[in-house]
Amino acid sequence: MRLIYFIVIALLLYGCKENTKLVPEAAKTMPQRGELSQDSKIFLGNRLFSEKTCITCHDINQKKVGPSVIEIMKIYKEKDGDIVAFLKGQSKPIVDTTATQVAIMQANIDGFLQNISDEELSTITTYMMHVDQLHAD
Repeated sequence: MRLIYFIVIALLLYGCKENTKLVPEAAKTMPQRGELSQDSKIFLGNRLFSEKTCITCHDINQKKVGPSVIEIMKIYKEKDGDIVAFLKGQSKPIVDTTATQVAIMQANIDGFLQNISDEELSTITTYMMHVDQLHAD
């Protein structure tokens, strides 16, 4: 009886190995998704602006802990600044702020902003670039 169990198990194991198909390496990778539309970037950027707690310090229209988004982007547009480079800690702030505000933002750059992907930063920036149009009075 044990011999029969052994033979059945051996056949099952052997049969399973023969039916295993090798998956090409290319099929294991995730397909690349297409580029987001401008509207999708703005929508996602708006959501991430809140989720990533930017809204805690930056209101859209008025100064909170830090300058308003409209004020920040007005200066970045006028001076052709790179907000993504700033958020990555690769450029100095160009908005006139206090030492305390700079210290808070630097702590954020050195902290949680390190875990935000380039794509997320790009969508947040796209939202910020268009916030004045979205919240026109």
